[in-house]
Amino acid sequence: MRKLYLYLFLFCFLGLTQMAQAAHPKPIPHIVFRHSIILPDPEPYGEFSTLIVPFKKVGKLIVIEAQIDSTYGNFILDTGAPYVVLNKTYFRDAPHVGGDMDATGVNGAANGSFKTTIKHLNIFELNYDRLTADVCDLSRIENGRNIKILGLLGTRLFTKFAITVDVNQSVLYIHKLDDKGNIPVAERLFAQADVTTPFRLLNNVIYLKAAANNESLWFAFDTGAESNLIDYNRNKKLVRGMQVLSRATLTGVGGAKFDVLTAEFGTLTIGNHNFLKNKAVVTDLDMMGSAYGYTVDAMLGYDFYSRGIFTINFVKKEFEMYIYNRDNL
Repeated sequence: MRKLYLYLFLFCFLGLTQMAQAAHPKPIPHIVFRHSIILPDPEPYGEFSTLIVPFKKVGKLIVIEAQIDSTYGNFILDTGAPYVVLNKTYFRDAPHVGGDMDATGVNGAANGSFKTTIKHLNIFELNYDRLTADVCDLSRIENGRNIKILGLLGTRLFTKFAITVDVNQSVLYIHKLDDKGNIPVAERLFAQADVTTPFRLLNNVIYLKAAANNESLWFAFDTGAESNLIDYNRNKKLVRGMQVLSRATLTGVGGAKFDVLTAEFGTLTIGNHNFLKNKAVVTDLDMMGSAYGYTVDAMLGYDFYSRGIFTINFVKKEFEMYIYNRDNL
C-alpha cells in the first residue's frame, strides 16, 4: 500500500501553478503495509503493433479514456503509481480483497481505502483481465481540476511494453517490443533520441540518475506530478544556490499546514544533455520515500517531461527523449 501515502502527498500539489549522493536509492527499512495483497500480473492482450491513444491535457495532467468493466471514463496516466487506482467516489461498492487500509501522508490521514479486483480493463485495443487495484478517495483531484476522474493508470500496466508520450500533440503510443526488447524501427517516432539514459525500476517506480547544478541525484519520474520536486533535507547545498520564485502555504486533508517554495536552478543534466532554467517545488519528500520504500532526492514531473517527446522502455529499462526545442534545452 506504499502508493497510498503518495496519493495524499501529491494531492497537495495539484493546485500549484507556479539519489542522494549514493550509487543507487537506499531501501527504507521497517515499513509495514497491512493487508497488502497483490494478485499475479495478468498477461495483456490486443491486436496492434503500436497502439495510438489520444489524451486530454487537464492542467498539467495526462488524462486518458479507458473502461473498467462496464464503467467508461477518464483516467490519469501516472507512472508514479505502481498499478491501477480507482476513485472511491465511483467504486465504493467494489468487492474488498483483504481488510480496509489506513493511509497517512504529510497532509493528513485518509482511512477506509481498500484493495479490489477488476474483471476487465481496456484502453482502446489493449486489454487486461483480473487486475488488482487500490480504491481510495481521489476527490481532491476532481475538485482541483473540475473533471470526473475514475482513477489512475500506473506502471505495472505497461511493464511488457514501451510507451511514448508526445505532450504537444496529446498522443500516447503503446509499443509492442521485438524479441530483444526494442521498438521495431518502423514503429519508432524518431530515428535518433537527444537523450538516452538507463533507469532503475524499484517497487514499480522509475528512478533516473541525473545531476542538478552538478549535484548527483536520483529522480523519481512521475507523469502524475504537475511540478518537479526537490527534497530540502537531502539537498541543502543545492537548494541554497537556487533562486526562489514564489512561496506558498498548503493545507492538507487533515488540516495541517506546511510551507513550500518554488525555485529555479540552472542546469539539469540527464544522459549528457543539459536542460537549462529548471523549476522545482522545494519541500520535504520523506513521506514520499516511505511511500516508495526507497529514498527520494527529487522528482521529475510535467515541468521536465513537457520539454520533449519521451519514451519509457520498461523491458530494457531505458528512457529516451526527443527535445522539442533544441535551442532552448
